[in-house]
Amino acid sequence: MGQKRKRDAPVAVADNLSKLSLKPSTSFQIIAGSYDRVLHGLRVTIPSSDISETSFTPLFLFTAHASSIRCLAVSPPSDTTGDGSSSSSSKRILATSSPDTKINLYHLHTRTNLGTLAPPSASPTTSLVFPSKSTLISTDEAGYIHIFKTRDWSLLSSLQCPTPKPKPGQILSGGGVNSIAVHPSGKLALSVSRHEKSVRMWNLMTGRKAGVLTFPKSIPRLVTGVSGEGLKVVWRPGGKEGYAVMFERGIALFGVDSVARGSFTTTPVSKVHQIKFLETPIGDGSEDQELCFLATEDGRVVVYLVPKSDEIKPTPEEKEKEDETKDIKPILLGTITPSTSDKTRIKDFDILPHPSANQKSKYFLTTANSDGIIRVYSLDFAQVQIGAAKKQKTGEKEAETEAVMDIKADGFAVMAGEYDTNRRITCLTTAEVEDSAAGVIRDGVEEEVEDGEDSDSGSDDDSEDESVGEGEEADEDEEEDDEWGGIGEDEEMK
Repeated sequence: MGQKRKRDAPVAVADNLSKLSLKPSTSFQIIAGSYDRVLHGLRVTIPSSDISETSFTPLFLFTAHASSIRCLAVSPPSDTTGDGSSSSSSKRILATSSPDTKINLYHLHTRTNLGTLAPPSASPTTSLVFPSKSTLISTDEAGYIHIFKTRDWSLLSSLQCPTPKPKPGQILSGGGVNSIAVHPSGKLALSVSRHEKSVRMWNLMTGRKAGVLTFPKSIPRLVTGVSGEGLKVVWRPGGKEGYAVMFERGIALFGVDSVARGSFTTTPVSKVHQIKFLETPIGDGSEDQELCFLATEDGRVVVYLVPKSDEIKPTPEEKEKEDETKDIKPILLGTITPSTSDKTRIKDFDILPHPSANQKSKYFLTTANSDGIIRVYSLDFAQVQIGAAKKQKTGEKEAETEAVMDIKADGFAVMAGEYDTNRRITCLTTAEVEDSAAGVIRDGVEEEVEDGEDSDSGSDDDSEDESVGEGEEADEDEEEDDEWGGIGEDEEMK
């Protein structure tokens, strides 16, 4: 039996009140970073009876870095325990980074500092990703991709992108990896870098480069912008349909064979800051549909319905050309904007599914603009009605027609509430929250916790403000067939 510490009375009271609440509600937490070096933590409570009574409760507010917070990430939730109860947030880790070259780690449930990671390249971090609960991936301005093991924070591998060569008379300022996306299988990863008009593929089983795809010239410059570099890369749901690359003003869709399947921009055309995909049933249909969310410079979140590849039927002329591929043309489902005339750019957003198992078509969308306003929307895709496709004339000739779907999406997005942080937000994410964590404050408060209860996260109190582990670069002379296992689930972490 481990020794027990005294639990603060208000924590137990808050826990009991949440269980005895007469009005059922949904709660989750929002974590946001800002230019002012401040890390915000909010608890959002949305009543089921009236979402207009949504409340925001501050959880934490402190200076996390020596400079602006550039990006953050939260590890995936743990599996349900043997008795069926969920421990979704009790083992989740929050990672934050800034141009100060350090990665700070926090225990999301107990809200304690787990220490600091110092990548060996000593370069500012550009992105953070938790592909699984046992792995953290960071990218930096030096072109490195570092893969850490969360169990002991050792460095599994370091991959380096080649430095782009400037054209005659061109001066390249800065560089590095803009974004990285890991395939759901954990065996492959895609990355896009600054000053490069290509996407790179990595074999995570061997820790080696797998190939490079130069962006085809068929992608319009209206989509790619002046630089032509990819800003973000994401896998489409499940990774079976391929992936998407976000450019300055639009999106390009690629198949699993890395063949460009189409590109599109918002209407009116605007800069794009964030992209996310979602697979969910729409209307009365039981089959899941693929949705694409885009955050724009003019304060919109535009939602598109992406047709599946098998639903795109080529014309007789296209069947004669074996080398020609039918382009995917996403269909506008709706535009989410605040009720006010606010057109401030949306820096980041996140989508969280409804916790109830019988509410598969409901989600919560959280947006943050550059003025520091966080807005929460309730999405219900059961309200969307998709009618039969109708042919519409697209050119002067009678044969120039295309099928247009009749979509009615009024009322599928309702704003639940907003919160003004009074700071310039740079990044945002959301996560589930446990009732037992409501009111837990670790500054000077003792809890009744058995020794070993948080053994998976290491020694919280002793590791504060200390380096968790720097690791060493992988030997570049290793044989290419020497596998280190990819980034699958760590058996010891289950």
